[in-house]
Amino acid sequence: MIKQISAVLGIAIAATAITILPIEKIQAGEAPSPAEFEVQAKALSLICPGAAMNTGGANGTAVGSFDRIGSAAISKTSTVGITSTSIGGATLLSAAGANEQGSAALNAGQLQNAASARLNGLLGASCQAPSAQHWLLGGDTSTGRETLLLLSNPSTVPATVNLEVYAEGGRVQASGLSGIAVSAGETQVVPLSSLIPETRSFAVQVLSRGASVGAWLQQRTVRGLLYSGADFVSPVTTIAKSLSIPGILVRGAKDAAALIAINDDYQDLMPALRVFNPTDKPATFTAQIFGANDKTFGTVIRDAVPAKTTKDFTITGLADGDYAAFVSSDQSLAASVRLPRSDKTKKPNTDFTWLQSAQQLNSTQQITVPSAGIAKLAVSNPTTKTANFTLNGVALTIKAQGTLVIKVDAGPITLKVTEGAIGGNLVVDVSGALTNLALVDYRNSGSRVAVKVR
Repeated sequence: MIKQISAVLGIAIAATAITILPIEKIQAGEAPSPAEFEVQAKALSLICPGAAMNTGGANGTAVGSFDRIGSAAISKTSTVGITSTSIGGATLLSAAGANEQGSAALNAGQLQNAASARLNGLLGASCQAPSAQHWLLGGDTSTGRETLLLLSNPSTVPATVNLEVYAEGGRVQASGLSGIAVSAGETQVVPLSSLIPETRSFAVQVLSRGASVGAWLQQRTVRGLLYSGADFVSPVTTIAKSLSIPGILVRGAKDAAALIAINDDYQDLMPALRVFNPTDKPATFTAQIFGANDKTFGTVIRDAVPAKTTKDFTITGLADGDYAAFVSSDQSLAASVRLPRSDKTKKPNTDFTWLQSAQQLNSTQQITVPSAGIAKLAVSNPTTKTANFTLNGVALTIKAQGTLVIKVDAGPITLKVTEGAIGGNLVVDVSGALTNLALVDYRNSGSRVAVKVR
């Protein structure tokens, strides 16, 4: 046994002697320095949701049957020619050849005044950049409310989508929320009303693998046999401790109060603030709803939202007028406002839209105003200092935490921030029905890449 151990030790010593040879005696040369290359940003592409989706086929009773209603009109502007591709009824717009990024290279929004036996309302959305992640804050699946999730894959490879839903009680556990296949060049409809029924307040996280997708919620409201409004919910653009939501243009407040007094099912004709807390800590927030002038009196909401939950807060006491909400919190939040519209002289007599928190803009923003209806640009200043900007060359000023509402004509307009930062939503009214198009400055980023050859 002792002889065997000695032999092993001898081999180990010999191996050690080999490994301590001087490395520099066999080095062949110095490692090459990496070379840097400039990688240009990909040409900007935006995807629009397409015409509204009808549920249930021709008779409204076919489970899992979805088809488009009519068509949507797209308003768009680009510095170059725009190519258009159908993605399962959605539309992909590409600004190939554009030298810049952002809204100057390409901006677009769509509008549809839908009127059918089972869906009525003005549906609008800003066309969005496909992404591997979206947050959607809006929608309702309680009795008489239907919410669909539309997923469009503009790429040439399939995507697999997983959903995380956060409601008042926290994260919702339900089958059918994961492993959703979206084929290349197609649109998939996910009936959230079937997966998370009777859920009044929620936020949805869309996570895609394999390809970037476009994502929207489509909500419709039904009161008995009366189809009473519909709209698209576009993705959240801002999650922060300080948020602004311009465009709370209240009309028909007295009609809403009269309808609510007759039927409790009209309670959602009150504006509501939806707050989602994505953090692991409880959030305490203050929402100040300010009027656009000294004669328009707003209100204040102070409350808390537990971690990983979503809550709705009714905004009471607002007379007809123009408002913006300014939200401050000790945790980063997402927030939106459900803005209803009521007119007892019309049938259907109500409509609604979901206003998202505005992206802060500090440079030049191009917008294309649709030709239908009356369009008003609602601009807010979320900062503590005065903001200055020009709109088609006309100089304007907004005080700190102030808001302006400006009627704008159809066609392209240019908003240039000269001092501070502002946010905006374009609110469109067609015969008393309403929707909104968010002002978003999408950009693909270029970079420098270091390459080392060994």
